[in-house]
Amino acid sequence: MVPRVLEVMHGHLASWEKDGKVPMFRAARLMGVDLGMDVIMQVQLPEDVDRQWAKSQVEVFLDGLYALPVSLPGTALRKAIAARDRLVRIFEPGVQQRHAEFQKQWASVGGSIQAYADMVLEQPSRQATTRPSSDGAAAAPPAAPGPKPSIMAAQLMGRAAIDQCVLKDAAMSVCHMLVAAADTTRFALFNTWSLLAMSPRVQDRLYEEQQKVIAQYGPELSYQATCHMPYMDATLKECMRLLPASAGGIRKLTRDLRVGQYVIPKGEHVWFHAGLLHCTDPALWDGRTDYQHGLPPHMDWRHNFDDAFRPERWLGGEEGRPRYHFTFGTGAHLCIGMNLVYLEIKLLLAMVLRKYRIRLECPDMLARCGRLFPFLVPEKGTDNVLLEAREGLAA
Repeated sequence: MVPRVLEVMHGHLASWEKDGKVPMFRAARLMGVDLGMDVIMQVQLPEDVDRQWAKSQVEVFLDGLYALPVSLPGTALRKAIAARDRLVRIFEPGVQQRHAEFQKQWASVGGSIQAYADMVLEQPSRQATTRPSSDGAAAAPPAAPGPKPSIMAAQLMGRAAIDQCVLKDAAMSVCHMLVAAADTTRFALFNTWSLLAMSPRVQDRLYEEQQKVIAQYGPELSYQATCHMPYMDATLKECMRLLPASAGGIRKLTRDLRVGQYVIPKGEHVWFHAGLLHCTDPALWDGRTDYQHGLPPHMDWRHNFDDAFRPERWLGGEEGRPRYHFTFGTGAHLCIGMNLVYLEIKLLLAMVLRKYRIRLECPDMLARCGRLFPFLVPEKGTDNVLLEAREGLAA
């Protein structure tokens, strides 16, 4: 996926470079939708459907996700529902085609999960062709390699194999996957850029690391190169610790939960908030609740930025290394797209920081955000990030 991700990002960066600045909240949304539609899901549309129009409908759908639950004419929620229904209708033909393709492939390998995986991933079968089967006969040779699937195809496989699958449900699933891909990318990019733009020190360390990566792997970004950026990894974890790209989620209790003097009984649903859990990480929190500004120092980026935003805490040998990280969930419900989001951010930051320093046009943009839950939303016109060419590097 890396070449396709880079292609999308280079296109967006070229438009940002012309202006010398990026309206990051809006730009992150647009990039998230492009990556979701064109790279992650590789959505197929009917020939008579304009792709940019379809992307605009995804945006309308996204706008209504966190709106007031009032479905009156003209409200964001009503518009979002209408956009969702339009998207489902135009996705159905492509989903139907994928179903038919999958069912043929599934039948050709006898319904074997391993054989199907070998086929679509273009890997040799784990079972040697000369190894006898349990009944003493020679094992069948592996199926011929097929095209590598997109994430959209992969997540539709299970539905396609179920006879009673409803086509509309599968198309709706594509909608939801697009939302997950686009919105997670958007807030992860926005939050990360916002914090980095406030820290020239961290940017300089990232630039120094990129020079080492270039010396070892060459100037072209690759997946291999992204796997050898320890300070970048630490920076992204620190950004997601301070400003999680996800507000958490809902869990059903499997046993009674004691919280202070209260007991929440088994079977109740609770909301876990990633930011609040990071506040009370026992490796960082001293247990006090009487802070002057309401937050412990390791979370108070408004009044204690240099100490709160410290990627070094994630590196080996650092005292007080965070013990927990809940931005993308935990356990069995860990976000399936977590590593993909990290990969996207690493690629974009490496691409940009090799050439530019970034700086907030409105230095107190984050502090002025009018909405904090479920995500930070900046005041209109305050989210511009300036691109300042590093000395000796052409803009």
